[in-house]
Amino acid sequence: MKNSLKAALLSALVLPGAGHFMLKRYLSGAIYAVISVTALAVIVAKIIKLSSAIITKINSGALDQMSNGLIGILSDSMVETNTGVMNTAFLIYLAVWILSILDAYRVGDIADKKQDKQNSASFNFS
Repeated sequence: MKNSLKAALLSALVLPGAGHFMLKRYLSGAIYAVISVTALAVIVAKIIKLSSAIITKINSGALDQMSNGLIGILSDSMVETNTGVMNTAFLIYLAVWILSILDAYRVGDIADKKQDKQNSASFNFS
C-alpha cells in the first residue's frame, strides 16, 4: 500500500494528523491533532453541560408537569443552551478532519513519487 493512501486512511480513521506522524511530519501532525482534540473537547463539554441540565429538569419533576414530556424537555434545553459554540466547534473539527486527510494524501504522494524516483534510479541496466 502506498504511503499516500496509508496516511490518508490514518488521518481519516484514527485521528486527524495521524497520517502526518506516519510520514514524519510531526509539526503539522501535532497541529491537526491539537486543533481536532480541542474541538472535540469543546463539543463533549457542551454535551455534558446539556445532559446535566436535562437530568436536573427530569429530577426536579419537570417531566411530570410538562405535557410535551421528554421531547419537550429536550427541545427546551436545546433552545436554552447556546449551541452556537458547539456548532462552530463541530465545523472546525470537520474542516480540520477533511484538510488533514487531503494534506496527508498530498504529502504521502510526494513521498511516494520521491521513493519511486529513487527506486528507478537504483536500477542500472548496463
